[in-house]
Amino acid sequence: MNHTLLVAAVAALLVARVANAQWVDIYSTKQTVSSSPAGSLLMNESCLPEAVDHPLGLQEILLQAICANPQARQAWANVRAQAAAVGVKEAAYLPTIDATAGIERDTLATTYNASSLGASSISSSQNSSSRYGELDFAWVLFDFGKRSADLRQARQLLAAANAAQDDTLQTIFFKAAQAYYDLSDAQASLEAARATESTAHDSLADTTAKHDGGVGTLSDQLQAETTYRRAVLDRVSAEGNVSAATGTLASMMGFDANTPLTIGATEPAVDNAAFAQNVDQLIDEAKTQHPKLVAARARLEAARANVDAVRAEGRPTISLVGNLMQNNPAYQQQPEQLPITGSRGSTIGIQLKIPLFEGFASGYRVEQAEQQADAEEANLQNTELQVSLDVWKSYESLLTSTANLGISQDLLTAAERSIDIARGRYREGVGTFTELLNAQAALTDARKQRVLAVSKWRTSRLKLALSLGNLGFWSP
Repeated sequence: MNHTLLVAAVAALLVARVANAQWVDIYSTKQTVSSSPAGSLLMNESCLPEAVDHPLGLQEILLQAICANPQARQAWANVRAQAAAVGVKEAAYLPTIDATAGIERDTLATTYNASSLGASSISSSQNSSSRYGELDFAWVLFDFGKRSADLRQARQLLAAANAAQDDTLQTIFFKAAQAYYDLSDAQASLEAARATESTAHDSLADTTAKHDGGVGTLSDQLQAETTYRRAVLDRVSAEGNVSAATGTLASMMGFDANTPLTIGATEPAVDNAAFAQNVDQLIDEAKTQHPKLVAARARLEAARANVDAVRAEGRPTISLVGNLMQNNPAYQQQPEQLPITGSRGSTIGIQLKIPLFEGFASGYRVEQAEQQADAEEANLQNTELQVSLDVWKSYESLLTSTANLGISQDLLTAAERSIDIARGRYREGVGTFTELLNAQAALTDARKQRVLAVSKWRTSRLKLALSLGNLGFWSP
């Protein structure tokens, strides 16, 4: 190999190194990662900034929350990092080539004691320079399965990272939907408080008119005024709850808490129909698709692959090795020596590396890897139990909440009818104020129970979808 060819080879390797630094995805690892932080959940949606100058629907709020949440970006970055780790393990199957090049200049000055020759000292100097280049080549041909185990471990960890990203996105989805429902419930509570305040005001007007007409007592009027003032306090508290819920929802969407928001009435009507699937089917479905279980299974397989990789570390490796070297020195020659203008050399061979002794560390590494695999297996079993428990509790909660929807509606209807009758009887003088007050209190409680029943039903439905690992823009 002449000097020009060596320089060209080094230059080509440098270009390849620069391209590698820009991450040319030779092994197509990017195809295993979603195209955006929320890509696996968005389906056909896209992350675009949402304007808040109009009433927002649930889907708009969910989209904005998922796209703006930093936890989604963090999970996506973890997946991309693990995808790159898969590429690193893929690269272990290819040879490695290292290039070394340089230019050197050496100066040597020597002083001799020449008193025996009648001179005090004699000085001499020698200058030399050289240009050199070297290529080292190594290719592991056989390693008893270490590289395949490492690659299998990296791929399983990538599957776990993808599942963890799905779980993170579903958690964000749940929290954003919960914040939306909390605001909706707070607004419903405010409407109920205003209706109660209006009812109490009407009762106060009736008692005042009777008292002024001389047919009512002062105690009835004072009781009515007390009830009215309490209704005003409840309404003011409800307004504060709406403001707090609005700030929470704005924060979930990535806005400042003081951003004004209004939500539209786009949520489908509440349905008190019974759930069709039985709990056994739901638990089986969750065990198949829940991201936590998918991640736990992948981590277990990665731990088992790591056991194989650690065991293979103590076995021999066979490699193909080679070396190319060129040196072009230029220095002062002694008169009796022939000048050296250059030298080059090459080596190639098969290298067998056998680990013999490392202080008994290999046995401890294998034991550590095996125990880590056992821990991951126990974690998988614990996750399965937790998922089945979450599905069971969410399912039973949804059944209860669904039944309470109809009961709460019947309670509200009966309370509204009761207050109408009690007010009519009181105005006609055949009913007592105590009857009116009791009917009013029952109506207030019925309104609260209705708001609470709807809230629990929505939350139970969300929690069931989350426990199944099936939250997304396709969820009912």
